[in-house]
Amino acid sequence: MTREWAFVNAVIRTVDDRDSVADAVLVRDGRIVAVGREADVRAAAGTHCRVRDLAGRTVVPGFIDPHNHLSLTALDAVSLDCSGMLLPSIDELLHEIAGATATMVPGQWARGMNFTPFAVREGRAPTRGELDEAAPNNPFFLLDVSCNRAWANSAALDIVGIDEFTPQPWGGQIERDHAGVPTGALLQAAMNPVQTASWRAIGAADWDATVELLARKMADYAAVGLTGLSDAAVTPDSAEMYARADRQGVLPFTVHQMHTADDFFGKQDLRRIGFSERVRDRESNRLRGGTMKIFLDHGFPDGPIMNRVHEGCHSHTGSAYYGKQEVVELAVAANQLGIRTAIHAMGNWAVDAVLDAYEAVRRTGGNDLLRLEHAYVAEPDQAPRMADLGVDLVAKPGILFGTGPFFDQAWRGAGQAHLRVVPLRSMIDAGVRVSFGSDAPAGPYRPADILWNAVSRMSMTGAVIDADEAVTPEQALRCATINAAYASGREHEVGSIEVGKRANLVVIDRDVVTCAVDEIRGMEVLETIVDGVAIFSVLDHLDTDTDTSGAADRVSTGMEKQA
Repeated sequence: MTREWAFVNAVIRTVDDRDSVADAVLVRDGRIVAVGREADVRAAAGTHCRVRDLAGRTVVPGFIDPHNHLSLTALDAVSLDCSGMLLPSIDELLHEIAGATATMVPGQWARGMNFTPFAVREGRAPTRGELDEAAPNNPFFLLDVSCNRAWANSAALDIVGIDEFTPQPWGGQIERDHAGVPTGALLQAAMNPVQTASWRAIGAADWDATVELLARKMADYAAVGLTGLSDAAVTPDSAEMYARADRQGVLPFTVHQMHTADDFFGKQDLRRIGFSERVRDRESNRLRGGTMKIFLDHGFPDGPIMNRVHEGCHSHTGSAYYGKQEVVELAVAANQLGIRTAIHAMGNWAVDAVLDAYEAVRRTGGNDLLRLEHAYVAEPDQAPRMADLGVDLVAKPGILFGTGPFFDQAWRGAGQAHLRVVPLRSMIDAGVRVSFGSDAPAGPYRPADILWNAVSRMSMTGAVIDADEAVTPEQALRCATINAAYASGREHEVGSIEVGKRANLVVIDRDVVTCAVDEIRGMEVLETIVDGVAIFSVLDHLDTDTDTSGAADRVSTGMEKQA
């Protein structure tokens, strides 16, 4: 039976090539079949079409998050939220850890998420000894909100074999005291053994429960208007979780997997057949693959790879996972295997290294999607080259609110006029296709917060960071919808409200293009629709699966009372 309905009396922001605005849209069997004037849409409707009056509310394409860490946040419900807003001191943090682990089976892994040292009064992380006292009978793993560093107690370190004689790993650092004893602090790839062991102990212990946790987190995402995302670091464990969820039919929207190595910060080896097969596996309506994530520069201990200028002299800081030539070889080899790449580059030197790699890919005839992730502190002068190479920039403006001052003061520093923090406008003006990811849990995942931060550039201190890099609301909407669809390789099916595309739509309570900038952040999602089916709704209307004869019939949404 054909399922058909229409939205009318609405502000339909199509985000097509002309940013057209319509007042009605017709959906049939999960696809958009007409967009335009209400009279024309009604004329195209069948006799059993449901017509829903939105009373002037706004409809936008479904928001897409092209850089999210869903495989981490899926376990939020069984992890302790250790954010500074909830636990503003070390004593309160340790008290909560002690309470959470007191009722656990001895030896059972426990995880804390979203911790940031500078967010607590003491301005530091808990010591290994403090974690031992708080969780004496359980291995405990505390993850920084950036996901680039962590802290573990002795039980956790013992399980994975990290001790005084463990060599420093590729791509990471085990912090040690003056006697060479690990302090419990683990940076970058040094986290891998503890991160993997704890995830497996919780996630793989009961796959059905983990799939349910995943579905619950995706429902949270749907409630803020997300209709698709890319997981930016998929390990074999998280790939198994997604595969099981897909087979069970519980993915409410499409997940695009960006595969990393066997561990979160692991080193990719394209010579391994199993790895390349995993990257190219699992293509279905709701689960996509084909992309490899490459980490290039570190967040800690010395920040991203940067070129700074001081009185005409250059200084170079930061740490890299790969040298420039290694990045070139990885990107070219991946392209030759038919694997797309998304390369994490935070500092301006790292951005140059990625562009060198992608220039080599273009020389080999590679003409597929090439992604650069982050560019947190980069140069406007790098934008023309990025545009000429056709590189998509997946930026994270939502991070400006909480972490922007740190990027500005610690990473860029004073007197660096050639650098911008999260450059957006200069990139767009140069012709770079920019999309907006969240990097959740490192940044907010609500599209409302991300759109507002891209337009306002406001930090939590009240300071505006690089005001000249602000974008217009219309540009921000494109970056969160159609440009994000391009970054996910899905522009042909989603990202705009056009005939033939999947009916992924979001009904919102205000027009984010015309409302005051301060009001963008307050945007509320009223309904999220994927393939023509509401996966989240607070609208008071009849079931859209029920036929009602007569194309002229209107179904009240309940919004007339709010107008």
